[in-house]
Amino acid sequence: MDAVGLRPRLASFRVVAFSGKFDAIAANKPIEIGLEMQPRIDLELRVPTEEENPLEALVRIQINGKATPRDEQEQPVGNFEAEYEARFVYPPDAKEPDISPRFEREPYQYSLISQAFPLASSHFRRELLSMGIDARTLPLGL
Repeated sequence: MDAVGLRPRLASFRVVAFSGKFDAIAANKPIEIGLEMQPRIDLELRVPTEEENPLEALVRIQINGKATPRDEQEQPVGNFEAEYEARFVYPPDAKEPDISPRFEREPYQYSLISQAFPLASSHFRRELLSMGIDARTLPLGL
């Protein structure tokens, strides 16, 4: 089967969880806040147990963030955690022996992750903005 026939489509993207704690009182005085963001990305190939269901790829993204005043790196004024899931569905005629070798290669993994990460990063940034943190400098891409 050709490469185009094996290309998955993004079927769903969802926010699994977001939690944040921001000490607005500590950050109430005009200070410059630095943001650290640590993403963790897991990739999984789901093989259906029933033949009529298609193969799926799942990208899980966990982001942990910390806001600290630039002059006091020791004392964070905010901690944030988020988890996202992107589900990709393969065409019905794509089979595991065709997909597995591709799935193990880094460029192929990157092609899936690079579609999901900007969505997660955009949501994470929007949530920080809603909490009063200027997060416009956070990167949207990998």
